[in-house]
Amino acid sequence: MKKIIGLLDVNNDGEINALDMSHMILRHEWMLVAALFIAVGAVGKVIGWWYIDSDLFWAAAGVAAIFEYIDDTRRIRKALKQEEE
Repeated sequence: MKKIIGLLDVNNDGEINALDMSHMILRHEWMLVAALFIAVGAVGKVIGWWYIDSDLFWAAAGVAAIFEYIDDTRRIRKALKQEEE
């Protein structure tokens, strides 16, 4: 049990809470997945391998932008908090 808590406890406060889970869910890997989907999907559409509605690409770009905003905001707050200490 301690190993699981150690892996999931991102901020090392001894407990798993919403902040830890938000870090696990909102990471750069999801931005990479969205970017790969957009890039591969667009190339496949241009080559004629498949048809994908452009709204789906914009939705993926929006999700990637939201993840990037949340991650950047979290990093800025963390940096400001470290400066105050």
